[in-house]
Amino acid sequence: MKVFAFAAALLGAALAFKPNPSQAQQTLRLGHNISATSPYHLAAEQFGRLVAERSGNRIRIQVFPAGALGNERDMIEGAQLGTIDMVVTSSAAAGPFVPALRILDVPFMFRDPTHARAVLDGAIGQELLAAMPARNLVGLAWGDIGFRHMTANKPLRTTDDMRGLKLRSQNNPIHLAAYRALGAQPTVVGFNELYAALQTGVVDANEQPISIHVASRFFEVQKHLTLTGHLVASALFVISPSVFNRLPAADQEILRVAAREASATMRKAADDQDAAGLATLRERGMTIADSFDRDGFLKALEPAFAEFGRELGEANIRRIREAR
Repeated sequence: MKVFAFAAALLGAALAFKPNPSQAQQTLRLGHNISATSPYHLAAEQFGRLVAERSGNRIRIQVFPAGALGNERDMIEGAQLGTIDMVVTSSAAAGPFVPALRILDVPFMFRDPTHARAVLDGAIGQELLAAMPARNLVGLAWGDIGFRHMTANKPLRTTDDMRGLKLRSQNNPIHLAAYRALGAQPTVVGFNELYAALQTGVVDANEQPISIHVASRFFEVQKHLTLTGHLVASALFVISPSVFNRLPAADQEILRVAAREASATMRKAADDQDAAGLATLRERGMTIADSFDRDGFLKALEPAFAEFGRELGEANIRRIREAR
């Protein structure tokens, strides 16, 4: 009887100290679609280090760069479905899934990076994140990789230069409408297929932040860069609700804070890479135009701006434009 009593006591002790499933070690897979030298990747790696450290290694982040888990649309859908844990993605790719985010895709909305970052880190940015759970996504923090600029095999200084241009675009309704208003023929091409599309003439032109033009070696297939700064390349740390909602509140906060800190790293890396990238692009033979007919572009966009105002709300657009 004593033997059985002792065994029962051991079993009871083992059950008493059985770890809570929420406290067990888990590995979350995080994907993004840019190279391992990009600001996305540097931020994702730092995010992983911070989460591991602050969770006592209970939560590990495994980062998959360069579209290893699929293109942006695939990964966002995967986060919705729970087949992918986390994504670092552009807001432009997320906009078709979360309509509230589409307001960030209106061209020439932001004066400079300081303006864009103040909006995204402030009340407006928090309101946009709050719109995501209704679409079965959780946004942890905003980042960005600077402004987007256009490249082609000819200078793009006026709307005449845009006429008939096969300009690669994301599958984003706001972008597509804006580029059509400028006279271009926007063509949807996945990022992972973009280099080949430029090389073979499927598209004539591209628009990306400077750091991405460099990291993806687009200078090998494009000759001219125009510093249009027409869009800010805002980015998001996104997590699947099926993952996030099963975590205790303390771990959710670890992820949120780590994402905010990693987003600051993303921005700093983008700023540094932009500054160095212009010199790299010149060395690689690209010509760089730092001026273009901005007023002409804005005039051509007026009908599109009117439609965006009806769709997204003139007051909402004005609130962002006038934010200080």
